[in-house]
Amino acid sequence: MPKFSKIAFFSLVTAVSVALTGCVGVPTSSEVQTGPLINEQDGAQYEIVASGPVAGSTQEQILTDFMNAVRSPARDYSVAREFLTGAMSEAWNPAASATVLERDKLPTIAPALDENALTYSFSAQAVIDARGVYSELPSPVSQTLAFAFEQVNGEWRISTAPPGVVLTLRGFEVSFEEQVLYYFDPSFAYLIPDTRWFAARESSQARALQALLAADSAWVQQGVVLTAFPPSTTLGTTSSLTSGRAVVDLSSEALAANNVARDRMRQQLSATLHTPIVVLTVEGRELQDSSSGQNAAVIEPGSAGPLVVGTGDQFGFSTSDGLSAITELSDIVTSAGATTAALSADRLSAVYRAADGAAYFASVGVAPRLIDARSGLVAPSLDPFRFVWSAQRSSATSLTTFAVDGTEHPLQTSLPADSQIVSLDVSRDGARLLVYLSTPSGPQLLVYGIVRQQGNVPVQLVEPVSLPVRSGTAIDAAWVGSSSVATLTGDDGSVEVTAYNLGGPSQDLGDVDGATQLVTTGSNTDGLRVLADGEVWRPQGSQAWVQTGLDASFLAVQQ
Repeated sequence: MPKFSKIAFFSLVTAVSVALTGCVGVPTSSEVQTGPLINEQDGAQYEIVASGPVAGSTQEQILTDFMNAVRSPARDYSVAREFLTGAMSEAWNPAASATVLERDKLPTIAPALDENALTYSFSAQAVIDARGVYSELPSPVSQTLAFAFEQVNGEWRISTAPPGVVLTLRGFEVSFEEQVLYYFDPSFAYLIPDTRWFAARESSQARALQALLAADSAWVQQGVVLTAFPPSTTLGTTSSLTSGRAVVDLSSEALAANNVARDRMRQQLSATLHTPIVVLTVEGRELQDSSSGQNAAVIEPGSAGPLVVGTGDQFGFSTSDGLSAITELSDIVTSAGATTAALSADRLSAVYRAADGAAYFASVGVAPRLIDARSGLVAPSLDPFRFVWSAQRSSATSLTTFAVDGTEHPLQTSLPADSQIVSLDVSRDGARLLVYLSTPSGPQLLVYGIVRQQGNVPVQLVEPVSLPVRSGTAIDAAWVGSSSVATLTGDDGSVEVTAYNLGGPSQDLGDVDGATQLVTTGSNTDGLRVLADGEVWRPQGSQAWVQTGLDASFLAVQQ
């Protein structure tokens, strides 16, 4: 997964900035091509068209037009390279990084101290590194880049330019495209998304495959997620992609994979390329395609069924006819006076915080079991491997896990000792933990990778993804889908709802005054439900919320 916790601010200095004027979009086709790599633009609807240098342009005009041209990545930024000297054109690497400018803040061009040089200053709000990993900055960062000029045949050209590109948010949206790579959790039951962003051009699918094979995510290296490809496997000489079918050529290292690994390789490729049929070849010769007998991994585990709510005397699914009981779990949760609950994906088990403040586990046909009797517990979480995650609100370091028989399995973590845990939620695939913290410096929103040992026992949380949560009071957080989360944050009397893409831009979802809890009933923000003053709200439009007409004491989390 992407690594956000330590953003390399110095990488911004190596980016080239891009303004938006002078570029237009025209429709493009999505012809399938065959060549040394997969070359296709299946998802691209427009190609940005930029103009080359105008005769007699000043240095400032050349720089301005160069910034416009960089917004067009077609043919390896061929138009932008026209503004560079021959040597600089060969040396310049636009794929080194990309920087997204702060919204509504224009860059400025000014003379530099050196003769025939200009500076380009801007405020950045996000960085995409050479791997395609998107990192949103906690707050905008000011940067200044230097450009030098030489005359070539009587016309000014840029002789020194930093690598990379810089775009407005809109420019980023039209000239970059999202590519989601998929890796396995250690149980091979789930495919875990790893979001990347690449310039929208013919080689974008090839770059996605190269990134998948490189397995350069820190979470791959730390054992949170796994790849089925043998070490050192690279993309081969000839691959092709047509509608519903991909032929992926690999280097000879792929021959080391057995039938099970080959099947899993195909699953990774099928999910990454969004195509149901994947043919593997090695140096042009097809690998044997025999069934391994393995179950296909789940790509996007989503909660099934309607919202689950608890009231003073009921617990169950919300339907048009009222609350529908969940087998014998409804009676158990209600009789315990539960104030929180998390329901397993099969609806046969639940973990809840009872009226006495302790955490209990209940399963159909089995008497409830006390799991954690400590005081001041936050709402416990249940992972898909039937481990209960529990912590005391007063100290983040109190986080621990329990088997459903009550056996504790301590965790090795780097959670800050001076922080309080507001909420904790294990992802539905069990590979990641979302933690919302209240710290002396403000709220922190962290997504930790979970390392497990034999039997899927959680043993360690590795270095987290740190999301740029808004300032204010941390209230609650929840998973939305496999690659997105949402928060409730109090600010000056209102409560803001914000969605965060793990590897993409955040989104303001509006305010719900008095909100205390949020959960999701699906895999996108449309499925979010918020509890405020005993009433349940749902989204309507981009930043509007409306009441559902449902009253509740608490909303249950569904795995």
